[in-house]
Amino acid sequence: MFEELSLHILDIAMNSLAAGARTAQITVAEHARRDRLTIRIQDDGCGMDEATLKRVLAAPVSTKRHRKKAIGLGLALLRQTAEMCGGEFHVRSAPGAGTTVTATMQLSHVDRPPLGDLNATILALCAANPAVDVQLHYLGDTERFHFSSLERAEKKVASRPNPFWSGEEKTNYEPGRTQKVERESAAAGCLA
Repeated sequence: MFEELSLHILDIAMNSLAAGARTAQITVAEHARRDRLTIRIQDDGCGMDEATLKRVLAAPVSTKRHRKKAIGLGLALLRQTAEMCGGEFHVRSAPGAGTTVTATMQLSHVDRPPLGDLNATILALCAANPAVDVQLHYLGDTERFHFSSLERAEKKVASRPNPFWSGEEKTNYEPGRTQKVERESAAAGCLA
């Protein structure tokens, strides 16, 4: 079990990036009145078929081919944390349709880890692949917050005059060749 829930989120969302996701949407809903905490990580990556999903949930496995040793504890650890804290754990996935991981737990449970540094988690995801739209939706009893990494990048580029660019400005600062290689390797991982 991770010491902070934000580390669970980081682990699962990094798997989303490895699965070729173009969008990784993270929702954290803290409802003190209902004594519930819900964490949802949703992506549009390559997804998993039913057999792979059953295998991943049954025992620690990794679908990453480049590892020498399969690890695959991320889902199992989050499931353990959710169930230990009076909650539930669900995964929905389909090939070509992405994956949604949802964990709910009792907010006031004595064993519930703290949420942790969600800012650092989002920053690490944004830095891991700037071409992916990392979204955070935080919902509380009295407050709401929304962040989209691409939305912010587009606004920043659009509002900054640049004398070195003529015509249309690019919002992506990573070389096109690197992006192409990442897309091809993600697609190959999905097809394997």
